[in-house]
Amino acid sequence: MTYQAEQLAAGQALGAVPLVVFLLVVCSAVLLYLMYGVDADGTADVYLAGRSLRPLPNALALTGDYISVVTLLSVTGSVALTGFSGMAQAAGGVGALGVLLLLARPLRDVGRFTLGDTWDARFPGPAARVAGTVATLCFCLPLTVVQLVVAGSAVSFLLGVSDIGPAARLCTALIGGIMISAASLSGMRGNTILQVIKTVVLLLAMTVLAGQVMDEFGWNPNRLLDAAGGGSADPAGFHMGGLFRGDGPDGPLSQISALITVVLGAGMAPHLLMRLKASDHGASARRTVKYTVGLVGAFSVLAILLGLGATALVGEKGLAAADPEGLATLPLLALQLAENGAAGGAILALTVSMIFLTSLTVVASLTLSSAASLAHDVFAGTVGRGRSMTTEIQAMRWAGALVGVLAVVLAVGLQGRNVLFLAHFAITAGAAAILPALVLGLFWPGCTRAGMLWSVYGGLVCCAVLQVSGPAVSGSPGSTLPGIDVAWFPLETTGLVSVPVGFLLGWVASRVSGSSTTRSTDEELEEWAVEGSSSVSPASRPRRHR
Repeated sequence: MTYQAEQLAAGQALGAVPLVVFLLVVCSAVLLYLMYGVDADGTADVYLAGRSLRPLPNALALTGDYISVVTLLSVTGSVALTGFSGMAQAAGGVGALGVLLLLARPLRDVGRFTLGDTWDARFPGPAARVAGTVATLCFCLPLTVVQLVVAGSAVSFLLGVSDIGPAARLCTALIGGIMISAASLSGMRGNTILQVIKTVVLLLAMTVLAGQVMDEFGWNPNRLLDAAGGGSADPAGFHMGGLFRGDGPDGPLSQISALITVVLGAGMAPHLLMRLKASDHGASARRTVKYTVGLVGAFSVLAILLGLGATALVGEKGLAAADPEGLATLPLLALQLAENGAAGGAILALTVSMIFLTSLTVVASLTLSSAASLAHDVFAGTVGRGRSMTTEIQAMRWAGALVGVLAVVLAVGLQGRNVLFLAHFAITAGAAAILPALVLGLFWPGCTRAGMLWSVYGGLVCCAVLQVSGPAVSGSPGSTLPGIDVAWFPLETTGLVSVPVGFLLGWVASRVSGSSTTRSTDEELEEWAVEGSSSVSPASRPRRHR
């Protein structure tokens, strides 16, 4: 993100209130992580909070996991810059939870902790666990880097620090260090508490900002829509005609591909799947997702109001000049509202806290998911088989720290560049690799180990090749590498091609390899009812539901 000098000066003129509130939020969040993270009874408690979470608190936490800082900033920015097309993106985010709802119960009941556990239940052996770890890292690491880059830029701007040069990199490194330190010391229980707080704060803060926007227009939606159209470069296209129109990377195929990718991939994040396994039983997992649909729907409505307000008050030209991707929309809107209102410092402080908490909690969830997969699937499942639970938990802590350090280093190095292609790759990996392997493995008796592996690795390779060959990485002024042009694939998000490839590879490989040694889902449930009881307390044993 880039900001104009006058915008930065305006942020600095609002005083020290945002900085003081920001520091209080940081200290409080880290304290809560330390209080609830270091005391754990075993792997089930660290990874899944003893598999004891009830639907409502788990839904609040799942909502917090689902709404990342990229989601928060990109949805508001997309609505502000594209109008109706951005609203379709917001609706697609809610639709992704429909896919997760269909898989919620079997995902909770099959396997113990991780994505690798789920595949190992059907295809026993280290290959399934390694595949789960690879898929988890390919999703979580790029998304963590994007979270840190975007959060560092937004927070530094709102605190009145230029986001160009060493100052922003230092801010990103400090914020990343705080996040990773807290995340590597915590577990699912501490993360759940912070996610619940984050969701409540996020929705309240967005409600306050949306109320400020509506107050600017006399609480008249028609005036807001008219002003947003007037602030847009294309009023007719902004309101209704912009969907599935345009040329080049922003054309109909690109928009359809992005919508497919979000609907099929956003809900397949490994940390969301791990969150469902923390439910106390399968039916509870389904209710958790149902409640989450309502909460994310409320978030989407508020994000649409904020996007329209940004276009009306700041103007599309000013938003696009700050950041062509729209990620600067929410900070600029907060600054504009702060300048217009009497409580400017409070509005800015609320926005800073909202963005920081959103990034902190999601980075913690992504780090926990990555570390759990490395410790449980790779260390305990292969090289460290037979070690104690204490050793596995220690391995998880070290794995979290290593993943976090790598993410911070990459985030600092990519500061100032367009990193949204990493988010596109992560979500597409969920749609093209994780979803096909889960659907085929859970519901198709003819799926073999080879089919599962081809879905995972083939889908990931297809995503990587097409993403690197797309316009988001090179070939355009707004790409990550503007001085290089190796782009031959026309779409910024590759789900239109890579998702069918992932399913097709799994089906073909299963047909070619024939029947391998597998176990049905029902047989695995019978075994898990016995094996799983030894790792959790009697009060949190999963109940069997047919």
